[in-house]
Amino acid sequence: MNDWMINIGWENSIEAWHIAVLALVLILVLLLEVKKEKPRKPYRIIALLFGFISLYIIYLSPYVLSEKPQKSVLLVSQEISKTSIDSLQNQYGLEAFQHHSSFSFKQVGTEQRRGLSELDFQIDTAFVYGYFPQLNPAHFQVREEIEIRKGIKIDYPKSVALGDSLPIMIQNHSPKEVEVVAIIGNDSISESITSLGSSRILVLPKSSGFVLSEISTDHEQYHFAVKVEPAEDHVIQILAGSPDFEWKFLVDYLKSKEHSVYQKTQISKGKYKSAFINWHDSLQFNRGVANDLKVLFADAKAWEDLAPNFKNQYLKKLKENGGSLIFRTNPNSRIQLDLDKSKSTNIFSTSDNLLEQNNYNFLQFNNLYQLDEVAQNTVFRKIDPDLIYGIINFQDSYLLSLSGKNDQYEQIWSTVFNNLLRNSTDVFYDKSEWAVQHHPFFFRLWSEEPIEKIFIFNLNNDTIKLKRKSDFIFPERQHFMFYPEEIGWHFITFENQEEAIPFYVHSEALANHSEFLVNYKHDYLNYLNFETSNAAKKKTSNNQETVTIWLFFLFLLCIGYLWIEDKIT
Repeated sequence: MNDWMINIGWENSIEAWHIAVLALVLILVLLLEVKKEKPRKPYRIIALLFGFISLYIIYLSPYVLSEKPQKSVLLVSQEISKTSIDSLQNQYGLEAFQHHSSFSFKQVGTEQRRGLSELDFQIDTAFVYGYFPQLNPAHFQVREEIEIRKGIKIDYPKSVALGDSLPIMIQNHSPKEVEVVAIIGNDSISESITSLGSSRILVLPKSSGFVLSEISTDHEQYHFAVKVEPAEDHVIQILAGSPDFEWKFLVDYLKSKEHSVYQKTQISKGKYKSAFINWHDSLQFNRGVANDLKVLFADAKAWEDLAPNFKNQYLKKLKENGGSLIFRTNPNSRIQLDLDKSKSTNIFSTSDNLLEQNNYNFLQFNNLYQLDEVAQNTVFRKIDPDLIYGIINFQDSYLLSLSGKNDQYEQIWSTVFNNLLRNSTDVFYDKSEWAVQHHPFFFRLWSEEPIEKIFIFNLNNDTIKLKRKSDFIFPERQHFMFYPEEIGWHFITFENQEEAIPFYVHSEALANHSEFLVNYKHDYLNYLNFETSNAAKKKTSNNQETVTIWLFFLFLLCIGYLWIEDKIT
């Protein structure tokens, strides 16, 4: 009964003087009715009572709330053509809504425009196709403020190999000197960084696992974790379209990391030069493709010129090994990627842009469908369950190594390896980089078997079980979302995971006023799990259904009864 009463609402509010006037009129009518010499007087009084009460309730306009059903939808941006939308709808059977303005979507096939909270169902999972502003406006505003504010910028790798140094670059963009304290694992370092200056901190981790870190100034604190992994030697092949210093210095870098490399370079039409580095007798070939191939670097033009059967051989072997296909774009070259299941995408680059060509409609590369921007303007990726596609858009990193700036050279290429390679010992996952109190934290992982039990716990021993959202497109990909309430370190744990995955929840005030420039963005260019905020949950999770019509029928029934009574007596 209590739950039923909670789900009743009123369009108009109840006023005390309304009750007083209604009671006075009702008493006068009842007195007149008592003085009448009519049979069945109790029934007439009951009819009068119900008639007056129903009339007043009609004025209040009551309604009942019923829980909205859950449903998955397809959200598409304005640039997506009708043909592509129809293809996606037919293939996945999802109702589509096209982005119209900041807060409204147009239902495909109609002219009706509504906000997501105004739908007559709850969004269970939203599959997002195309580029449009952040689904959560508050997050987007915070991100913009953080990116444009002049302050401290931090760069650090997501993971390093055991035995390698952990580099952390701190840059001061503010107009004054800043005192910075860095606590990296068990090491504490203090630095004074001049205006527009920078500092590079190197720490050598002594064991594998996560290094919990904190960087603070007089006013702010930022926490992050870096994973230290056992060093892995990969089998890597390089397809070079022409002799190139960029590839030469990369091969030297890979050699220093003890990877096995086979480079095939086209020196003229129909003529190629091969080179083997750290190549062991145990490594076997099948028609030019290594059986243990983990990474294929390819010039865009070299890949484009490959015969289809060779492309298929590379793709087959990379998928078997959970590998990565990484394209380096060259000026005036073009490649074709199946970035989605509805169409192929032609990608080519100029000296400073990576663009999509579609009927001469050019889009800036950071709006390119389906690609995550890992490093600004330089590294992009698309993650499939069995293969990672990567695009690197730089040409002259070798100049850093040539001038002795080996640390900066390694920083560039470690970004490529950290974000475009799948570790062979772990379930592959990614997550929101900066967790903020009361804001959604996204986590997704790839696993051949569904992982049913995944938990988040904090240092207060609070444990929350996350609800798994399956992916309609790739069964191996699973989505999870969490609204953190507590500030501090949190840890993700699931079946067969050797070590809990840490993340730090920063305060909402820090997010709004932080002086740090960090990579604060949510994964909304790919298919992601989407739900409304907790604050709006009560309002948006129910449908409002009016019940006035039933009260009107009751009023007519009462008045009709009194009228018939007068006629027959």
